[in-house]
Amino acid sequence: MGEPFVVRVYQIDGQDVECRFFQPKKDRGDYLCRYEIDLQGKPRIFHGYGVDQVQALLLAMQNAHVDLLVLRDRSRRRVEWFGDENLGLPIADGIQDLAPKNSY
Repeated sequence: MGEPFVVRVYQIDGQDVECRFFQPKKDRGDYLCRYEIDLQGKPRIFHGYGVDQVQALLLAMQNAHVDLLVLRDRSRRRVEWFGDENLGLPIADGIQDLAPKNSY
């Protein structure tokens, strides 16, 4: 699986939670970027797919953003980055209203 090449630490209900992104890899003609959100030592593994490495990484970041917002909204958990609701990740067009304080 390899080591993550970028990691961001969020606070969920006051606890540090790592969101790890792995180097995008070729996958049947496209690229796959794996990411993990490590909740209490139990990593949840997800993927983003793209036509090249950059798109795969950007889509993985967008997906991670949605996963964190779902934790906040559905589980009623406090999800923050540096004490702010702005998680500092890109978000897909059409769902910006889920993260009104997002600046990316």
